[in-house]
Order: sequence, then structure tokens, then C-alpha cells
Amino acid sequence: MRHAKSDWDNPSISDFDRPLNNRGKASAPLVGHELLKRDKVPELIISSPANRAKTTSELVSKIIGYKQPIQYENEFYFGSIDEMISIIRDTDNLYKRIMIVGHNPTLEELVPDLTGDHIERSLPTAAIVSINFDFDNWNQLGLENGELEFIIIPKEIIS
Repeated sequence: MRHAKSDWDNPSISDFDRPLNNRGKASAPLVGHELLKRDKVPELIISSPANRAKTTSELVSKIIGYKQPIQYENEFYFGSIDEMISIIRDTDNLYKRIMIVGHNPTLEELVPDLTGDHIERSLPTAAIVSINFDFDNWNQLGLENGELEFIIIPKEIIS
């Protein structure tokens, strides 16, 4: 999931600390409801610790009834694809469905790396890409071994 829309009104706020704007605060729960509707609730959420990603994760977690702590990883804040993949590979195999929350351009680059499918448009804020993997162990995560299942875009849910 890409973080929801952030607020750019105050230029003195650092990129890391930038909050969500009103649209972002509305779209994150909307996407959470869509995950519930599709029965795609994650068992683990791993997020960038940046304010906008953290708040997005928290808003979605409330809607889906997520009870455990969100795992925050500094590498998800503009880290490399290799760093993100490494963290996912280290995920406990107890979790069969995970959700990562991060930033572009890394997420837009990660999707085709994992699936071999090039998405034809950019990932807008609060978009979710669902990828299926045919393995039982996260350390088997590799390039192009996933299958793109669907993309949820908040604007398309509303319309």
C-alpha cells in the first residue's frame, strides 16, 4: 500500500513528519473497508515510520480490526527495493498475508520486480496492490515469483 495523501500546506514540516491531509484521512479507512469486503485482511502490517505512512497504517488497522503492533521499518522510508525484499524475506512464516505500507517510487518499482507485470499507471496515494505468492516460506520471495491479483485505487471505489 502506498501511504494516503499528505498535507503540503506547511513547508517548514520535514518530509518525514508530513501529516495526512483530509483526503488522505478519508481514503485510508475507505481502502480498509475494501480489504474487509474482499476478505484480504493482513495478519501483519509492516510500515514506513514516516508520519504519513504511519497514520495510513493506523487508520487502515482500525477499520480491519488489526490488534497487534504495527511493525515499523526505517528501510521502508525511501529504502531500496533490495532492503524491502530483505525485510519481507525475514518475516515469520506464521503470517500468510502481510501488508507493507511505503512510498513511491519504490513501491511502483517493487510491483513489477515481484510480479513481472508492469502496471500501466502510477500508484496513486492510498492505492493497494495485492500480489499472490505460491510458496510457504517468506525467504523464498524473489523477483517475478508473484502474481498480480488486483489493485485498489480509492478514487475508483468512490466512483
